Amino acid sequence: MHLRTQILLVSLFLFALPASSQVEPSATGGGTSTGDDTQMMTPPPVSGMPYAGGAEADARSNYLTGSIGANAGYNDNILPGANARPVSDESYWIYPAIALSKSTGRHKVGLQYSPSFSFYQNTTALDAVNQAASLTFQDRLSPHLTLSIQDYFLRTNDVFGGSYPFAAGNLTGTTQAPVPALIAPYIEQMSDTASGSVDYQFGRNSMIGGGASYSTFSFPNPAAAAGLSNSDGEGGSVFYSRRFSGKNYGGLSYDYARDVVTDAPYAPFNTQVHSILPFYSIYFNPKSSFSISVGIQHIDIAQLQTQSYDAWSTAGSASVGWQGTRGSFALSYLHSINTGEGFYEALVSDSVSASSGWKLSPTWNGGFEVSYVNSSPVTTRVGILNYEYEGGNAFTLGASLSHSMGEHLSVACGYDRLQENYPGIPFIVKNPNSDLVFVTFSYQFRKSLGR
Repeated sequence: MHLRTQILLVSLFLFALPASSQVEPSATGGGTSTGDDTQMMTPPPVSGMPYAGGAEADARSNYLTGSIGANAGYNDNILPGANARPVSDESYWIYPAIALSKSTGRHKVGLQYSPSFSFYQNTTALDAVNQAASLTFQDRLSPHLTLSIQDYFLRTNDVFGGSYPFAAGNLTGTTQAPVPALIAPYIEQMSDTASGSVDYQFGRNSMIGGGASYSTFSFPNPAAAAGLSNSDGEGGSVFYSRRFSGKNYGGLSYDYARDVVTDAPYAPFNTQVHSILPFYSIYFNPKSSFSISVGIQHIDIAQLQTQSYDAWSTAGSASVGWQGTRGSFALSYLHSINTGEGFYEALVSDSVSASSGWKLSPTWNGGFEVSYVNSSPVTTRVGILNYEYEGGNAFTLGASLSHSMGEHLSVACGYDRLQENYPGIPFIVKNPNSDLVFVTFSYQFRKSLGR
């Protein structure tokens, strides 16, 4: 199934390259930034695209960039859950990366690959090679038809390494959590999420759209991840959007998600969620908006040869995104049922996340990311499993300050905080919290790809 999904997305990508396109998509939801009122925006609750993560002045396109960074840090707890008292250690990372960003009147393409190599002064068992890769693509196939494709891959056993999206840096306006409900800080894990969507504006003020996605989440060493599971997920969505004025949008979306636990002893454990979510968005300008979505969800849980469980629940999200010449800011709140990401069963999650990046001067940049997620099981005892799960919460914080020392060299310092409370997960019951301070030196080159 995963192979078929990747073939479909690649085929869509290749088909889209020569297609006609007239309007450059916006950084805040796949709409238009040209001021042409015949072109509709795609509201954040249904676009799936992340809010801007930096100042508009720093948003670069049509470049091939490469970099290599060296990092030294100190973590006050590198063995969470293993000892009665925290164990600290010094760590070192090397971050090579390569990225392509190309934007024309026809389409936007973003490709990135960033492995990282981590080394620990005393706890050498944590030394590792991690990898992350991403593809984002948008094309306006015709003046009123837009195609979007995304694929994100991650393999890591060190969430403090450079390949991990530690906190809320990929905030969207959807009801999908920006960070996992639970973070396994030093356990090898692998995830891959591929998605594609098409938006069609069939009238001056009317748009429809839809898409599909496939994801996989696994722990290559299951013994180290007691209490968590491997799973495959798939989903689809359709929406209708109506523009009431130049700045006000409203509509309705339907989303379907299915997650299947694939490892023993609970496989196959099948969870399905249906969501009906009306939404409203207002654009203050093409790069700043506020959105709210409130609706209902229906969940169905089943395991082979056991009785199924189903229930209704409310769901909703609220988000705001802003990008200016000196910085950007995004904030979101969501309440929804989420599946997968290592849990045997679905969770009811409430989360608040924020991210911001600022150009403090021509050579200084700062930013932060913060999130809090509180999760509880859909039912305190899923009788089909006879499995008790207590729920829990997680808090993440990241802050950094960087200084450019020329065209190619820069230095940065920062602080990361991971705080978790999940009584039912064995490997983080004791001492689950970690603090990291670090300094990074990096070298970067950039090659223009033309206009």
